[in-house]
Formats: sequence, structure tokens, C-alpha cells
Amino acid sequence: MSATVAPQAGAARLARRIQNVLDALIGAILTIITISLIYQIFGRYVVGRAPSWTEEVARMLIVWLTMLGAAACLRGGSHIAVTVLVNALPAGPRKLVLWLRDFAILMAVAVLSWAGLRYAMLNATQDSAALEVPMFWAYLSLCVGPALIALQLCLSRIGGEEPTVDPLEW
Repeated sequence: MSATVAPQAGAARLARRIQNVLDALIGAILTIITISLIYQIFGRYVVGRAPSWTEEVARMLIVWLTMLGAAACLRGGSHIAVTVLVNALPAGPRKLVLWLRDFAILMAVAVLSWAGLRYAMLNATQDSAALEVPMFWAYLSLCVGPALIALQLCLSRIGGEEPTVDPLEW
């Protein structure tokens, strides 16, 4: 195996593993949110008293679901995109535009991750109302999600995966 193939294969393999872990986490989070909300509905309409923690658990997990879901969608090209310009370009300029797009994504998620970590640290001493856990854990998703987007993007490109572009058939 040549020296250039080994890092590419390793990066692609790691990106797939991260994708599988993200998919499993997202599935678990969706399950917990569903059970929590069903329990809240049961408590409210059957027992007559809804537990206060269920809504807070669902709210915190929806934030994590959104941030992890954004990272999970990156490799498959599931993010909303306007691809009219990119699809109209020849191969050379298209590659340049996609590299510029990737660079812009990396810069944006770097800023988001840094700001998310600062926000989590700022709120680390505040406890949630019902669960009484530090809000740091809820706000940490604002750092972790963008960092995972950057990691997945870099690993995908190092692994030789082409940037996804919506195939437009006329």
C-alpha cells in the first residue's frame, strides 16, 4: 500500500466510524425524547400532574439532536444547498468553488465552536431548573456540533470523498 493511500483509507474509515456513532447517538436521543414526551403526556392527562423534568430533558436533547444531526448530515450532502451555479460550472472551476465552500464552512464552524465553548463556560455555574444539572452540558452542544462538522469535513476530504453536489438532471 502506498504512503498516500494509507492516510486516505484511514481518514475515510474514521469518518465512517464517526458517522456510525453519530447515527447511533441520534437514534438514542430521538428515543429518549419520545419516551420523555410520552411520559409527560401520560402524567398530564392520565395522572393529572406532569413531571417537571420531562420537558427540560426533551428541550436539552433537541438542542443536542440539532447539533449532532448537522454533523451527521454533512457527509451525505443532506444540508440544504443552492447548487445552480456549481452544477453549471465545468469540472475545474467547480472543484475550486467546492474547495472555497469547504473553507468557508470550516471558518464558520470554527467561529461557532469557539463561541459555543465560551457560552458554555459562561453558563457553567447556572443549574437547570428541574434537573439541577449545570447548564454547561446543554450549551456544550453549541461547541461540539460545529467541531464535529469540521472534523467530518476534513476527514471526508482527506479520505478522498468528493464534496457532495446535488446531481441536477435536465
